[in-house]
Amino acid sequence: MDEKRYLMRSMMFVPGHNEKLLLSASKSDADVLLLDVEDSVPPINKQLARETIVSKVSSGMFDDFEVFVRINEKSSGFLLQDVLQLTIDGITGFLFSKTDNAEDIVFLDNLLEVIELERGFEIGKFKIIPILESASSIINSNEIAQASKRVISIGFGSEDFVSDLEGIRDFDTNTSLFTPRAWVAMVARTHNLIPIDAAYIKVHDLEGLEEHIKVGRTLGYEGMWILHPKQNELAHKYYSPSPEEISEAEEILALAEEAIKQNKGVAIINGKFIGPPLVVKANRIMNRFNLIQSKNRNRAV
Repeated sequence: MDEKRYLMRSMMFVPGHNEKLLLSASKSDADVLLLDVEDSVPPINKQLARETIVSKVSSGMFDDFEVFVRINEKSSGFLLQDVLQLTIDGITGFLFSKTDNAEDIVFLDNLLEVIELERGFEIGKFKIIPILESASSIINSNEIAQASKRVISIGFGSEDFVSDLEGIRDFDTNTSLFTPRAWVAMVARTHNLIPIDAAYIKVHDLEGLEEHIKVGRTLGYEGMWILHPKQNELAHKYYSPSPEEISEAEEILALAEEAIKQNKGVAIINGKFIGPPLVVKANRIMNRFNLIQSKNRNRAV
């Protein structure tokens, strides 16, 4: 993963051929826009989607966002043109659908490097986010996470996963999702990548969405795929530090600093020993809070 800090609480899919939805997305508060040329775009409209994305990105419409393009899978027959036409300034990278193994990532990495060399871009300019949405991708997730330095995040795709598993998508208990969902987050954290949780497909069920996000946050996720702008608010609420977390983090860091100044090996807050893990967590909370504040200031300008 590169050194840049990315904010990915809400990663919102937008069909690349739909100008109305693209315009609406440009006015949204999503952290990341995922301009789609895969599932939401029929084959007859793939080229229209590519051309529309190039036009809108080049116009500066999405300058306030990190922009990724969800490209078609390797076996689709569409991937080459997706990548050739969409490796342009204003695109952060590519969401690689149906990544099954490390070889898929190496293939895309090599293709991007050839294009970057040909067009005079810095090598590594375009990032990769694999979507893990099959049983084999979960089994191979550790290798996928390490397959390229371009990989900055990995995300879980629940609906395709359950279909591939021939399981049952049980919204009440989420039994079919728990193990792969937890595993993807653990693999991401192991390799210092950003874990992105599955979409919640019942877009009008905000109560269900809230429970979905709470579980994702508990498992260690940092953001999620968004299918409708109305889902952004809850994603931002739960994937941002709460006022209580910020206040406690500030106090922990202040007491830890004071303990160092006084050559004390121990600091205590509310009867709780402040050891290195708490200090690390407090620093992470404040770094994330500052990243969110920076994004909000930039959007306000």
